[in-house]
Amino acid sequence: MKITLNKMEKEIYVSDLELSLDYYTTIFGLKENDSRLIDEKKELCFSLKQAMNLNDVRPQKLSPEVCGDVNTIEDFYKLYLKLKENGALFAYNPRDTYSNGRRAKEFAIRDIDGYVIAFKTVIQHSDIKYLEHSLES
Repeated sequence: MKITLNKMEKEIYVSDLELSLDYYTTIFGLKENDSRLIDEKKELCFSLKQAMNLNDVRPQKLSPEVCGDVNTIEDFYKLYLKLKENGALFAYNPRDTYSNGRRAKEFAIRDIDGYVIAFKTVIQHSDIKYLEHSLES
């Protein structure tokens, strides 16, 4: 399955590096590369750092830590289903939203420290038929 994302990179301080590495590799299918977790197309990258003090682990309370842009509505739902199958902890399921005044869809997952990672796609005119078909299925 090919999913196209706009490049997303984030450094995150975690409470347990080994558990977090396991979660990110399992959920996203990322590989370790030079102390970073990265996908094969180098579009999704997380640099996980062991926090020396638990006070350094500070997930946002109300908004996602990072938001990845998914290029198409079809890839958006493929990614959602892939993460769901891989056991992701969802902060919220796909919902309607707006991005720069344009209709969009967004969902978010939560990691084991509570960091929220969102993914969104802007709805294109050509996506309307896809959405209508998805609702009928």
